[in-house]
Amino acid sequence: MGNSNGFSSKKIALSGILTALSSAVLLLENISPTGKLGFYVLSAFLLSVVIMECGLTYGWVSYIAISLISLLIVPEKTAVFPYIMFFGIYALVKSHIERLDKLVFEWILKFAFFNVSLYFLWNIAVNVLQLVPGRLFELLPVAVIIIVLQILFFLFDWLFSLWTQYYIQKIQSKIRRNF
Repeated sequence: MGNSNGFSSKKIALSGILTALSSAVLLLENISPTGKLGFYVLSAFLLSVVIMECGLTYGWVSYIAISLISLLIVPEKTAVFPYIMFFGIYALVKSHIERLDKLVFEWILKFAFFNVSLYFLWNIAVNVLQLVPGRLFELLPVAVIIIVLQILFFLFDWLFSLWTQYYIQKIQSKIRRNF
């Protein structure tokens, strides 16, 4: 049941449900004592389902809605910044970049995006929120921390790719059959 502009009630319903669920996951991130990083990842994975099932336009609308809803419902507003500035938007950026189908260029763009996001998150944390770097910076040189972060990003992207493959192979047919 679609109309001429590409919007359908099924896509709107699915993206709405996943948007609400992602917003709830970000709320859980804020109130949970542990596993906080996992909630950001889960929220990004949920957004990737919107992109895979409904398309990039729905993905962008969902990303904006999740960001705004989360800013309204999450008590600690700064806890939404990692989603807005990296985890959420990365699902969209990854989707756009991987359509290029040029592996080396894709990785250059992905790492560039990650490092720009990291730069902005760092500057907001230190200069705007006045957060002081923790003990980690006393123990390790900045160069080592940067290298570790690059490795962690690579692992995150790899895990994200594994998630999308798993979704397509094991879950997608069930979602499409029921929606």
